[in-house]
Amino acid sequence: MNNRTFGSVLENLLYISKQKKSSLANYLGYDVSYINKWVNSKNLPSAKKATEICDNITKFIIDSLCDDTKKHLMEYFELDNDDYDYLYSHIRNVLSEVYLENSSIKGNNAKHITSISQEYYNSNSEIRPAFLHKTILEELEFNRNSSSSLDIIMSVNLFSINHKDKVSLVNMKRYFYGLSKNVSVKIDFLMGFDGRTDDEILNSLLTINILSSYPKLNFNLYNCDVSSNTAFFVIKDKFLCTCIFSDDGECLFSSTSKDINLVNEFYFSLEYKLKNKGKNICHKKLPCEMIEDQTYIQYIMNNELRCLLGSINEFFMPEDLFTEIAERVFGHNPVIINELKKINVFLHNATYKGKLKVLIYESELRKYMSSGCLHFFNTPVNLTFRERERHIEFIEKMLTENNDVEIRLVDGNFVEDFRHTDNPSFYLSKNLKFIKVHPVSGKNEYSILRDNEMKKMSDSLFDNLWNYEGELILIDKDDILERISKSISYTRIISENLGEDIH
Repeated sequence: MNNRTFGSVLENLLYISKQKKSSLANYLGYDVSYINKWVNSKNLPSAKKATEICDNITKFIIDSLCDDTKKHLMEYFELDNDDYDYLYSHIRNVLSEVYLENSSIKGNNAKHITSISQEYYNSNSEIRPAFLHKTILEELEFNRNSSSSLDIIMSVNLFSINHKDKVSLVNMKRYFYGLSKNVSVKIDFLMGFDGRTDDEILNSLLTINILSSYPKLNFNLYNCDVSSNTAFFVIKDKFLCTCIFSDDGECLFSSTSKDINLVNEFYFSLEYKLKNKGKNICHKKLPCEMIEDQTYIQYIMNNELRCLLGSINEFFMPEDLFTEIAERVFGHNPVIINELKKINVFLHNATYKGKLKVLIYESELRKYMSSGCLHFFNTPVNLTFRERERHIEFIEKMLTENNDVEIRLVDGNFVEDFRHTDNPSFYLSKNLKFIKVHPVSGKNEYSILRDNEMKKMSDSLFDNLWNYEGELILIDKDDILERISKSISYTRIISENLGEDIH
């Protein structure tokens, strides 16, 4: 459907639906000569009436469909959903899009289809605002009490905007989560990956933070071809904010509107782009699914194993301790227990004897020794001091005796803005890459990466952290062993003073 015109799409719609141009003309209240000019691409509907005409053409086509013509229509557009509202939205978006493309090509000075008449210019504007300025927050707060649901689409090239807006945009997810406690919220985020490379670590951590935080929120992230100079924030039926950015990432200008026609033109246009050009960055799986369908074992059987542990997990556990915890967490499920036994065997007979690179946040190691909270296949479970000690001693033993497994400690925070957030965890092999969400009650999924750009970013992030030149990464094995030993000693002293059973 490349090089399509408004006329060719209209002609095909009439042909597929077995309708005459004269019937459409009567429905629209136009002379058939107008329809002929549209079909022959000699003219286009006027900009002032474009939205209304696209809407009415869509209604005419949809209302005329029978089972046979609906099937042909779906084949023409390569659709797999025959829902009336979905077909209506799709056809209207296509007509609107080709109208805009053709009016731009012809250079006929037609206005954007979403700016077609004077009543649309009821917006407010700001010069040099923050991207998520108070106008958006005020609108969301207003709808917290006045709406039962909010359907939001955001479109922004995260990598090309300034640092402050990047961080505020990521922190917005926390706000959405709070909002979702009062109103049903759905957010689709169209994000571009093109932009400056000087913030590569920040950009990668921001994206992983978006994927891994607040798993209960209905939030979907898409890789899409997004302009680096324009951003949109749309609440369906309610609100639109458009921002213009300079080449250096500063927000120069924003415009907002509550005109429902304008708002929904933008919304449906972005929805169409999402469905036809967006790539869902990941799909989610529960730990039991990861274990049962052998996704997890496919990872540890793969090549070039690397992982960043933002929390201490099932890695490097003695075989008997692994079995004990497995039965404590999944003992009710014999199928899962059987698969875990296979994983346990493979970890000790292949993974821990092969090439493996592991980055561990030192703060998480200390926290684990202090609290005893382990994320066993992303399921939180508390271990006794003695169980923790057995676990850490095994890590010490492996570091001492095995030169193939490399462990480095992340000492501190790479991004100051994330100092008070949960550290990310991700797992990388040559063919399989996934990210662990921060587990909460009822939600402890893994996000399996399916987008190639995101996979490349994760590989690059690990390499950048592993080879980071500075004090934030502890490389020397003796220093690492000393810190691990001190963690055990400190925890033993605290446990003894608090009367905890350490035997």
